[in-house]
Amino acid sequence: MNFFPITSVNNFFSDPDELVKYSKKLDYKTNINKTDGSWPGVRSDNLYNIDKELFNRTILSILSLYYEDMRGLEFSNTYIFFHKSKAFSKSKDDIRNKGWIHRDAGALGGIIYLNKNSLPESGTSLYTLKKEPVKNKTCIKIKEDLYLRGKYNEKIYTQKYNYLRNQFVKTHTFKNVYNTLAAFDGSQWHAADNLWTKPGEDRLTMVFFINKLKVKSTPRTRLDMVQQSVI
Repeated sequence: MNFFPITSVNNFFSDPDELVKYSKKLDYKTNINKTDGSWPGVRSDNLYNIDKELFNRTILSILSLYYEDMRGLEFSNTYIFFHKSKAFSKSKDDIRNKGWIHRDAGALGGIIYLNKNSLPESGTSLYTLKKEPVKNKTCIKIKEDLYLRGKYNEKIYTQKYNYLRNQFVKTHTFKNVYNTLAAFDGSQWHAADNLWTKPGEDRLTMVFFINKLKVKSTPRTRLDMVQQSVI
């Protein structure tokens, strides 16, 4: 069950230009964890470790979309990264530029787009699995071969990509619009629509993962309580 509704907010940060400038001063590293959440490109350190004021302000801003009174609310095992990635090919239609469907553990996650002149179609889509369980073990290996080891066989890659994609139905799409936040439940299946950017430009985003959240209720539980009450 999804405990948090799908949420999108335009003009999320009050001064995104300064945030982009700040992101250019940071060090970035590649993914070294060979897990289901393997990702292309490079990420900064968790903002908690380099700028706690920005970290806390951003997380509390996100949570304020769901809670008016945040007294007693606690979050932990939480991460915010600046994420930069380059296209694998100059062709927008190259399958390597399309993201793999996956989901992240935790309570709430999402992305904030930080390219001014982005390709709108390089946003994020959400999916629902047609039938449990998902069959993705071999697909994960093919994805990691490219993302982590630079290995690529077009025929096998395309076959596995389509095999995984055919297990899902697309339900929502967020366009890549500057300073727009897309947030969704941590159990939500999702994928980047396209990693293509203009030559010499990185696809810049801020990604966040609130893995542990201690609250009295969630939007879903409040909805259920209202619907079950007798009016």
